[in-house]
Amino acid sequence: MYAIIVNPSSGRGKGVQLFRQVEQELCIANIAYRTLLSDTKETSVLFVEKLMKTENLKGIVVIGGDGTAGSIVGVASRWNLPVAILPAGSGNDTARAFNLTHDPTKFVKQLIEAHTRKIDLLNVDGQKGITIAAAGVDAEIGEKANHSFYKSLLNKFGLGGLAYPIAAIHTLLVFTPFEMTLTIDGESLMAWPCTWLIAAGNTSSYGGGLQVCPQALPNDQIMNITIAHSASRLSLLFRLFPRLLQGNAIVSPSISYLTAKAMTIRADRSVLLILDGEPIHSSTFTIQLNPEALTLIQTIE
Repeated sequence: MYAIIVNPSSGRGKGVQLFRQVEQELCIANIAYRTLLSDTKETSVLFVEKLMKTENLKGIVVIGGDGTAGSIVGVASRWNLPVAILPAGSGNDTARAFNLTHDPTKFVKQLIEAHTRKIDLLNVDGQKGITIAAAGVDAEIGEKANHSFYKSLLNKFGLGGLAYPIAAIHTLLVFTPFEMTLTIDGESLMAWPCTWLIAAGNTSSYGGGLQVCPQALPNDQIMNITIAHSASRLSLLFRLFPRLLQGNAIVSPSISYLTAKAMTIRADRSVLLILDGEPIHSSTFTIQLNPEALTLIQTIE
């Protein structure tokens, strides 16, 4: 039996439409399942945990966006449950990272075949995620984009990915950089008195394909770190940030690239960090790379 979690808010109801098609294919294949329509992490986790106690679960099927997928990776990793993802969001960075299929018929066929791969996970103070943990102006941009009126409007025209660049311009004009000290694999590094953003990537992109950690791979047992610091607001807005979001490494004194298996961020104030769409507020974050922590069913294009 599979636990199926559908986010009814994903893609202007696209998640529900995709589920109806998946449901037909599952019935034809005589595959047992239980379904939950939910857009909250707590409800989804409780649903899976209850089924684990009463049913023989083969895995978890997620139909939704990056946030929906991210909401269940912790419980899936803990119970060693394979996860299959049918993307239905506006960003779909997880689907992009793993070349996941968008076709419901192909998805169910590959679900039945159940070819799997092990992938790494990010662990932010016990909360696990697939893609990128981002703190600072990029997190503020993501939060503003996700809750903006124009994202819903753009989604109607299939242009939801444009919400991020629009939010970026607004946020970069008002965001105040913070002072940060970083510890990498137990070794303290110099403090950055003017930090705009820090992103720890297990995959390369967020925000609908914006590759802030271009070298990140989800199975190399290391996380790639990008830091934007010591730049003026105008330089960041008109020169560095546009180049950063093009996905290529930038040679600049204001951009630093690092790799690590664990790091601790200490800021001089509480800042926002986003992990797979989930907001976390704190002045201190410990981020670890958990190697091969999730089994992903390969529903590829």
